[in-house]
Order: sequence, then C-alpha cells, then structure tokens
Amino acid sequence: EDMRQRLMRGQAEGVIIHRIDRSSRYYTDWAHIDQLSQQGIKVFFAADGLDFDSTGGRLMADIQMVLAAHYSRNLSFEVKKGLYGRIKQGHYPFRAPIGYLDNGEGQLKTIDPVKGPLVKVAFELYCSGEYSITSLTAEVVSLGLTGWGGRPVVRRNIETMLRNPFYIGKMKICGTLYDAIHEPLITAHQF
Repeated sequence: EDMRQRLMRGQAEGVIIHRIDRSSRYYTDWAHIDQLSQQGIKVFFAADGLDFDSTGGRLMADIQMVLAAHYSRNLSFEVKKGLYGRIKQGHYPFRAPIGYLDNGEGQLKTIDPVKGPLVKVAFELYCSGEYSITSLTAEVVSLGLTGWGGRPVVRRNIETMLRNPFYIGKMKICGTLYDAIHEPLITAHQF
C-alpha cells in the first residue's frame, strides 16, 4: 500500500515486478496494479517480458493473473487438506511448544530432556496454589527454563503454556480439540 501511494505521488516513474504470479495473490491487488497503469505509471514484469501498455500484453497478463490466483487457491486448499490429514492422525504439524522437541517433518514431537522436566515442575508449582503467574514465571526462570532461541521465558509464555492442552496429549487447533499421539508431559488432572 505504501509503495502504491508513493507511486501515485510521483516519487517514481514506474514499478518493476519480478513475475506476474508474484505480483499479487488477490484480484483486488491486481486491480491496484491495473489502476497504476491506467494513471500513467509504468508497470514492468522482469521475467515475463510482457508489454503491459499494449492491449495484447494486458490480456496476456490478465490471463496469467487468473491462472496464478487459481494456482494459489488450489495450493492453499491442498496444504490445508494435508495439515488436517496429519492432525486427524494425531500429529501436530506446527512448532513444538516449550518442553518438546521438533524432530523433523512427519516425526512426533518428543519431550525435551532439559526443558520438559522444567515445564512439568511449572505445572506442579502452579497446581500447588502457592504461585501466581508472575511468581511462577520468576521461579521457572530461576530454575533455568528458556523459550525459543534460549531467551528467558516471560509471563505470556507461561500463560500460554498453562492453557495449552498439548501437554496432556491433545491439540487445540482453530478452536477444535483433537487427540494427539505424542507422549503427554502432565496428567489431565494436573491440567
């Protein structure tokens, strides 16, 4: 949007886009590119070699855009179908939560031998009723629990962790709870 506004203000004579299928994913974006061209701003496609100023070139660009939009929609559908297939089989296809390890595509998440026990302690301490989220965060940080990239966990991480049914062998995805086949870290009673 910023680029389009800058072009409209005359800060450049035109725009070079690598390929038509990389220029937009939605027809509304394509309409913005068309609008730029209609207002005299040059539109070039480096890899497609189309003359966007000619009627034939514009027609070919429109056809390629329709095909790119169809490809994008179909790819999205296939990716979602694959993800939900894996979810229904009990595999969690996203990044493992703190306390678990990613073992590569198609592999189960496994309990992290370092962080897993610390996450389990965090649940036990919270179940004791003696800790608020803030004091629990401070305690697990002092025990050495870290988040992604070795960064210290923060309150938000602990809140997310305590609400995540992944730790009892379930997966909550888009509001739906699915059974998972990875090893639970805590009991349903603790959760």
